[in-house]
Amino acid sequence: MKNKVVLLSLIIVAILGSLVTFYASNMFFSDVSNFGAGISNTTLFVTLTGMLFGAMLIAAPLFIIRFGQRENSRKVLCRNYLFIAMALGAFGAIFAVLGGVISYRGDFVSYPFPGFLIIMLILHILVIAGAAVVLFKIVLKMPEDKEKYKVTVKHVFHTIGLYLLIALAFNRFGAFLLLPVYAQFSTLYKTFVYYLFLLIPMALLVLKVLGIFGNKKLLIPVIVVAALNVVLFAVTAIIGMNDSSFISAVSAAAPLERLGSMPMEILIHFVVNLGVSIYYIIKEIKNKKAAN
Repeated sequence: MKNKVVLLSLIIVAILGSLVTFYASNMFFSDVSNFGAGISNTTLFVTLTGMLFGAMLIAAPLFIIRFGQRENSRKVLCRNYLFIAMALGAFGAIFAVLGGVISYRGDFVSYPFPGFLIIMLILHILVIAGAAVVLFKIVLKMPEDKEKYKVTVKHVFHTIGLYLLIALAFNRFGAFLLLPVYAQFSTLYKTFVYYLFLLIPMALLVLKVLGIFGNKKLLIPVIVVAALNVVLFAVTAIIGMNDSSFISAVSAAAPLERLGSMPMEILIHFVVNLGVSIYYIIKEIKNKKAAN
C-alpha cells in the first residue's frame, strides 16, 4: 500500500512537473533568442518564476523516494527539503512581482498567457506558507532521527546526476504531452519518430525508480530502451539531414535547434541517453553477478 501511494504521488508530480518544466524552458530559450536579437524588454523575471516552480517539482521525486527509504532519518530530510522549498518559493514570488512590474509594466494578468503571473505568485506564496506550517507544526516536533544519514561525495554526485536526469525526463515528457498544442498534422508523418524519441529519458527514469523499489529484472528493459534510443536517433537524424523543413517542424520541442539552426539538441540528448543506458546496463550486470 505504501509503495502504491508513493508511485501515485510520483506519477502526479511527473505529469505536472513535465508540463511546467517544458513550458518554462521554452520561455527561457525565447528570452535567449530575444536577447540575441537585441530586444531589450526582457521577460527573464517572468521566466525565472516559472523555472523556480519547475525546480521544486523536479526535486519533489527525490524527496518522495527518499522519504520512503529513510525511515530512521526523516526529520532532517524533511527539514532540509522544506528549507529548499521555502527558499525557491521566496525567490519565485519576488520574480513574479518583478516580472509584472518591470517586464509587463504593471500588467499581472495578460502575459505570457492570461493569469500566468498571478498563478505563479499564488503558488509560490502557498509553497512558502505550506512549507512553514509543516516545518513548525509537524517536522520540528517529530522525534529526533534514530540514525544520522551520512552524506558522502558519492551521494552528492548521485543526487546531482539524478536531479539532472529528472529535469531532462520532465522536459522531454512535457514536450510529448503538449504535442497537440504545437505539432502539425501535415508534417506528422516525418516527425512522429522524433516525438517517440522524446520518451526515452522518461523511460530511463521509470527504470531507475523501479530499481530503487527493488525490481531485479531490469537488464532486458534497459537494453531495449538503449536500442530504441539508437534506432530512433538514427532514423530522426536521417530524416533531418534529408529534409530541410524538419527542424522547423519540431522547433517547439527542440529550442536549441531553433536557436542554432542545426541539430545540436537531439545529439546532446542521444549522448546523454546512451551514457545513462550504458551505466544502467553495467550496473544491472554487476547486480546479477552479485546475486549469483
